Amino acid sequence: MNRSNIWYSYTLKPYLLEEPSFYNKEDFEWAKLLEDNFEIIKREALAFVQNNELKPYFNKSLLSRSNSWKTEGLLFWGYFFKKHHSSFIETWKIAKQIPGIVSFSISELDPNSKIKPHNGDTNAIIRVHLPIVVPSGLPLCAFTVNGETRAWEEGKVILFNDAQNHYAQNLTNQKRLVLLIDVIRPEFIAFKTEICGKVLNGLAWQAITQSKPGVRNYPVWTKKILWSSIRFIARTILRINRLFWP
Repeated sequence: MNRSNIWYSYTLKPYLLEEPSFYNKEDFEWAKLLEDNFEIIKREALAFVQNNELKPYFNKSLLSRSNSWKTEGLLFWGYFFKKHHSSFIETWKIAKQIPGIVSFSISELDPNSKIKPHNGDTNAIIRVHLPIVVPSGLPLCAFTVNGETRAWEEGKVILFNDAQNHYAQNLTNQKRLVLLIDVIRPEFIAFKTEICGKVLNGLAWQAITQSKPGVRNYPVWTKKILWSSIRFIARTILRINRLFWP
């Protein structure tokens, strides 16, 4: 499989590929690695949340309640945030053994909140949820991908296709907490830096157009120059940052 099979949301093309909604965790040795070390991961994750303020997810349109979905982490599409490393010393020793890992963050969903249906950034990754705190089972706490609903279970990973339409809800009076990890699919591993650069390009463009809507009306040639510049800068920064991963 080559890069022509990779879909990106920033292109605004519909995701029409015949691909699975969920992946079988038994097919990936690193899934068991995460589950076997759950207590270590849980301890560091809970301490991190207690001692740090998570940031509201930037795309407010996805939320049923303002600032109800918050995240913060160690790795964001290939960029490592060294300032958080001391909070995840043991967990990072575990996570960095996963081939193709490009994202690592804590995701918190407030009580009585929903994340609306949406497609993710690309089909080039396996998105992993390792539930840390799950207040209830179905139907109050539910996660749905392409029409298939599953329950989060503390310590049990869920592997899914982020490109498929998906949504989540926490209709309890307590917060739901998961460790979120993105792993480049094995068949796309050779394009890891390119994939991360393009996703960061798309996310940057979302942020720019939300804060300055008039940018959407720029001539196409101007936007293409901006997109190319963002991708080049992103790839360069990622290559330099990778040299300093612990």
